[in-house]
Amino acid sequence: YGLGAVLAQEYNGEKFIIAYASRTLPSVERNYSSTEREALAIVWATKHFHPYFERMEIFIRTDCQAFQ
Repeated sequence: YGLGAVLAQEYNGEKFIIAYASRTLPSVERNYSSTEREALAIVWATKHFHPYFERMEIFIRTDCQAFQ
């Protein structure tokens, strides 16, 4: 199991990928529910990419139905 994230920027209606990030989950985090792992991924990615969007408005996109 692992986490993955993509940092993209939209410019003139077109999205451009800036960076990818991923990490494996330690055994404790593997026991999280799928919703908890999705939330963990959002928190982790936000902290990981923080230098890119400090003091900027961001949008988070996820396919997790619990967050829709």
